[in-house]
Amino acid sequence: MTISALRRELFRAMGTECAVSVTTRPEDRQRARAALTAARAEIDACERALSRFDPGSDLTRLNDAGGAWVDVDPRLVDALVEAIRARVETGGRYDPTILPVLAAAGYDRSFEQLVERPPADIVGWKAGGRIGLDPEQGRARLETGTAVDLGGIGKGFAAGRALEAIRHEWPEAPGGLVDLGGDIAVFGFPPEGGSWRIAIADPRQPDAVLGSLVLTGGAVATSGRDRRRFGDGLHHLIDPIAAGVAREGPLAVTVVAPRAVEAEAHATALAISDLAEASDYVSTRPRLGALLVPEGEGDAIALGNLHFLEQRQTTGVTT
Repeated sequence: MTISALRRELFRAMGTECAVSVTTRPEDRQRARAALTAARAEIDACERALSRFDPGSDLTRLNDAGGAWVDVDPRLVDALVEAIRARVETGGRYDPTILPVLAAAGYDRSFEQLVERPPADIVGWKAGGRIGLDPEQGRARLETGTAVDLGGIGKGFAAGRALEAIRHEWPEAPGGLVDLGGDIAVFGFPPEGGSWRIAIADPRQPDAVLGSLVLTGGAVATSGRDRRRFGDGLHHLIDPIAAGVAREGPLAVTVVAPRAVEAEAHATALAISDLAEASDYVSTRPRLGALLVPEGEGDAIALGNLHFLEQRQTTGVTT
């Protein structure tokens, strides 16, 4: 099969820069356009359901309901199912009910609107707030005093849904890629055939890359204290067990997993783990691969099922 090009649409959503792409031939241009439109529509729908920064979103209504049942979009129910599963699978290193801690740390509005202020004390918050779900009736409720932030895992969830939308709209699509600010999901192959090459940026050297992942399917997510910093050295990573801004962890970590929502949750968990904890964590989860970049000096450390190209420069997508 002769493939001609990668058709791509760039836009901003969910507080980040986004790209949806499909591998296409000239005769499939119309189908490619329809697939990209479907992917973007799905991302927009996920944002309307999952954003805590939209006063009219389903998640905002749920957080404001004071423990009552709330009718919500099925996407929010599904995302909360994934978030609860991730809390269990990460041993509590990821917790969707950390919103009060995030707000107290200063992350109380969308990132571009943040203003520097001293972090506030957390009073009465505990990890593991209960989330009630009724999928058949399409409703949810939160334990009184609990509030949910889906943040990164919401992006991973939306990336996976967008990739499904491409495949649903165009089942014969040779390949596709969704990138929501570094939450990347792929299937099939790029225009030149073979595998997708996902370059991993070096957080300590602008415009440099550490290496390139080689994927024919699956997902990639990156987390770390080099991203979304605010205030006096503060970052958005919260340790649910310590109920505060994480003190341990690498400068950045990139995770490869079968699904984007899994990659995001495990990246969050590893971003607040020291090297020994991270090594044990990945060793017990054979479907994962991770690349950790330590603070300060030192080489990046590859753990688990991770595959790299030899070259340090690539024309692929950079996360």
